[in-house]
Amino acid sequence: MTNSLPQCSDYQTIDDPTRNVNKNQGFDADKTYFSSGARWVRFQGTGGTEIPTSAVAEYKCGTTAPGWYSGEMPTTIHTTTNGTVCYTWSSGNCHYQNDIQVTNCGSYYVYYLGPPPYGNMRYCTTN
Repeated sequence: MTNSLPQCSDYQTIDDPTRNVNKNQGFDADKTYFSSGARWVRFQGTGGTEIPTSAVAEYKCGTTAPGWYSGEMPTTIHTTTNGTVCYTWSSGNCHYQNDIQVTNCGSYYVYYLGPPPYGNMRYCTTN
């Protein structure tokens, strides 16, 4: 096994407290934020460091359709898993979805994220 993976040192940092699962409605969306394509992201700061692994209520995380991770988290350091981000909307906890990757970098995770399928959708964070 290698000592590190490129994505564990070459990522974009997002430090945004409005992404937290306890933040109420807003109109922020990630479709524009990730419009240039998918990239490795590390969440840091008071907003949270991980995408939650259970459903988030509609109108949280500073958006109308909050995103949460419905896959298995990688438990071994320097491994990557494929999973799905679900978006809560009026008709259910996984009304819309998109595929992502998650890498365990030891003391933190990085996520390979692209734009959500529609506007008013956003990746949420928690601690």
